[in-house]
Amino acid sequence: MSTILTSQPSAKGRPDDAREVLGRRLRSLREAKCLTPIEAGRHIGGSGSKISRIEWGRIKAKADDVYQLLILYGVTDPHERKALLELARRLETRQWWDAYGDLLDGWFCSYLVLESIAQHIRTYEVRFIPGLLQTPAYAEAVIRLHHTDPDQVRRRVDVRMQRQHALLNNKTPQLWAVIDQAALDEAALPDGIAGPEVMRDQIAFLQKAIQHRNVNIQILRPGAGGRVGVATSFSLLRNKGLPDVAYLEHIGSAFFLDDPTVSEPYEITMSRLAVAASRPEDTPQILTEALKAIGGD
Repeated sequence: MSTILTSQPSAKGRPDDAREVLGRRLRSLREAKCLTPIEAGRHIGGSGSKISRIEWGRIKAKADDVYQLLILYGVTDPHERKALLELARRLETRQWWDAYGDLLDGWFCSYLVLESIAQHIRTYEVRFIPGLLQTPAYAEAVIRLHHTDPDQVRRRVDVRMQRQHALLNNKTPQLWAVIDQAALDEAALPDGIAGPEVMRDQIAFLQKAIQHRNVNIQILRPGAGGRVGVATSFSLLRNKGLPDVAYLEHIGSAFFLDDPTVSEPYEITMSRLAVAASRPEDTPQILTEALKAIGGD
């Protein structure tokens, strides 16, 4: 299994990276059974070329075809079957974020696909509050750092709010966020981008968010350790039926790492950060202190 590296802006709205995640898993299952693409293609009434294009993420894999391939490959684990079929369906059918396809890069659409089927999301944020937990005003301030068109900013905020709604109004995914305490400081947002009231409202929102059973937040205090070798924010997406995916976002591109040998260091790093950070039960008090520090109640 290889690693996806998106180093150039991908086609708007096209989740090619998520297709490749599905394709690589199907290829590994086929190869484990010592079957050729031609044999697999014959099983679904297609060709070896079709199987190859599915495995390389060049075309959509129909959920019905994936179902038949899983039978051929002898996949009986219910978690894996469910995860792969769910991923195929997300890629095959229109989703809510397709309405923003003219706005969103393909790599981010791929992230939305994988996020939508994740059962657990673990994230470490160095500078900002995680996107899933941002208020509309805070999200707008962050987005305006890279985008200036008012309509684009508004629609990007809409995307974050829809993601947040899905998180807070369902039992899954389970979100476990480790946030650097500097992100709670009024100075976290550059001068002129937003006033202190934006940060006050943001922290107050976090106080409400942690009351949801599927949201846990830990704060990494200054000098707590655990940051050594961690230069950027990252997330880990987990679904029982798929390999974990480490996701690292950069300006204009992103990395999707679904090879366990490559994602494992991020698993270890996330565990180290969680040990170094404050306990989740201490988060309410830390948020209260942060709110008072910027003039909140």
